[in-house]
Amino acid sequence: MEADEAQKALNLARKHDANGNKDAALKWARKSVSIYSTPEATTLVSRLETVGTQGTPSTQGEPASAPSETTYTSSTTKTTTSNASETKKEYTQTQIEVVRRVKQAGGDFYSVLQIEKTASETEIKKSYKKLALQLHPDKNRAPGADEAFKLVSKAFTVLSDKDKRAAYDRFGGDPDSRFGAAAASSSAQAFRGFGGGARMRPGMGAEIDPEDLFNMFFGGGMSGGGFGGGNVFTFGGPGIRTQYYRPGAARGRPGPGQRQANNAQTSMWFQLLPILVLIAFSLLSYIPSLFTVQDPEFRWRPTTMHRAHRTTFQRGVSYYVDPVSFARHPYVTSTTTSSRRGGTVQRYSKDKSSPELLAFERRVEEAWMKELYRQCENAQEYKRRRLSDAQGFFGFGADQAKINKIQAEVYESCEQLNRLFHIRV
Repeated sequence: MEADEAQKALNLARKHDANGNKDAALKWARKSVSIYSTPEATTLVSRLETVGTQGTPSTQGEPASAPSETTYTSSTTKTTTSNASETKKEYTQTQIEVVRRVKQAGGDFYSVLQIEKTASETEIKKSYKKLALQLHPDKNRAPGADEAFKLVSKAFTVLSDKDKRAAYDRFGGDPDSRFGAAAASSSAQAFRGFGGGARMRPGMGAEIDPEDLFNMFFGGGMSGGGFGGGNVFTFGGPGIRTQYYRPGAARGRPGPGQRQANNAQTSMWFQLLPILVLIAFSLLSYIPSLFTVQDPEFRWRPTTMHRAHRTTFQRGVSYYVDPVSFARHPYVTSTTTSSRRGGTVQRYSKDKSSPELLAFERRVEEAWMKELYRQCENAQEYKRRRLSDAQGFFGFGADQAKINKIQAEVYESCEQLNRLFHIRV
């Protein structure tokens, strides 16, 4: 698995090397070495650090145009290009530079959005809004602006999704291509939070359309772009459907603050649902204890608190209880009655063999049986080890007198277990 990931990273490094993009090539080559070091990746890193790339910087797929006459006066001066079909397009040098920078960043989504790897969600949205306005096809008519606009949208869809961003940081490349339909479905769910149902582009599975993503942020397309359409938008996931209306429609459209509050509230309840279910099951487990009485505490030996000695009615097993708490226990108070003589209250037992006390003492006897069984098993195991040592190695060096003495040993726990419960170990 690591070798495959390293090879993919190496292939990306070679691609950037051929395009003359040294920084990206060096980044992917080093990532390949860190995942799974190979001679090819190590050699490529050394050459990039010392010599540089093999290729020359390219615009990575910028569409070629027919020979044209171009005049530049300043960064804000408009450039007029006349091609064979005499189609006129106007753009500035600044717009060309933005397109070139985005396309040269390629698969490095952080470089595309000009943010650090530690950037927050707010910083990612802010950078996307800025670049989307600069590269929108209705505002930027420079060659390759459409591809750059799609690349910025793709970078945002990946980095704004926590799962996709984690996968991208770890493996690089497009998480949608890596994880297939599962990742694409996660992306579609994530962008429902922006208040829009994304269109599906032909051949792109569930990937969000860049134009729809732009509309989510800016409330409709640019003038003349032909984006959007219709007055009603229906958003939401399974079981939750909310309709918003454009200005001028029959109903007013809620503001962004209200939509964000509704989305945040829905998300909060979905996050709390597992905790609420867990609490409900915990409460259900305590319900039986609310209708049962706990047995009195007891010990096998006397302590400072458990100093009252008692024996079970059936087998005479000795145990000790706290005299104060035992006298107040429901098992005891239910079997006593009171009589007033000379201004004092005397309590005496009505029935020593009441069902509650008998059931409690049976549980005491069962506990003592388990304790005796444990002690007897430990003693028998200790006896077996000593016999094994006394018998020597295959009979050599055996001490018969010691063997006879060990075999004649009797353990009180085993004797009580046989005498009280007729169990022989």
